Amino acid sequence: MSRLQIPLTEEGYAQANEAFRHCWSGDRWEVLNAIQAHLPTISDSHITVLGIGVGDGEFDEQFIDLIQQKAGPLFIKYTAVEPNQVQLQGFAKRLSAMPTIQLNLQSVRAEDFVFDQQFDIIHYIHSLYHVPEHEERLIRESLASLKPQGCFVAALSTEQGGIYQMMHAFWNVIDYSAFTSGLFGQESLQKLLDQNRITYDYQRFPDIYIDVTACFDMQSELGKHLLNFVLQANIQHAPTEVYQQALAKLKALAYEEHGIYKLSHGSGVFVLRREQEREVST
Repeated sequence: MSRLQIPLTEEGYAQANEAFRHCWSGDRWEVLNAIQAHLPTISDSHITVLGIGVGDGEFDEQFIDLIQQKAGPLFIKYTAVEPNQVQLQGFAKRLSAMPTIQLNLQSVRAEDFVFDQQFDIIHYIHSLYHVPEHEERLIRESLASLKPQGCFVAALSTEQGGIYQMMHAFWNVIDYSAFTSGLFGQESLQKLLDQNRITYDYQRFPDIYIDVTACFDMQSELGKHLLNFVLQANIQHAPTEVYQQALAKLKALAYEEHGIYKLSHGSGVFVLRREQEREVST
């Protein structure tokens, strides 16, 4: 049996991602607090930031507010890498009006980005999932591109999370060939860093969940987009039997509280500092 080829378009992914954020209990404040505790000392009149897989900039807007609260009205040189044109346009719309920011928008895949300068902060906020077989190289190049005292931040969900379990359940039904080396979550990143003897700070947030109640309302556009995100596919284009199987699996994985169906999807954040970096094994 051939696998269903039902990938999301750029616009479809942007809509699915927005639905997910609307229904996600979120780890943004936890990630921001972790960054705040590790913000490098800035000696220049500006700070350089590289965001890989920035989406529409919702996190980055909060991140910039944090920098300005912590370090004052610094001029920020912000390089944003995002291959999804729809989301990158949203990023530009959200951040381009800020007077103290110089944006460098890069509409390229993360694995094609050229590291040709050094940065105070490099972040991958829930984006390392989308660079199969390039994770280690990107981490190496990112660490090499940090300024002294600079920091690298990566947020990832646990591989025991609901989205991973849903995708695994349909791995032989839906064509997930884009995820060539499996699903890369916080456990895989921790293993990679340990194998390469790279020191890191790591915080887990096991109580994060997704409110998937809308997925069971056949009239809900939010629910349709959210189910697409949970399966990382346009499940609306799947045969009715597969669609119903997806809903049944989702209900089996979710837990109910006061009429709300919650899908556990724990998260974590890793912070690496330039001075922490050890010799990386070859």
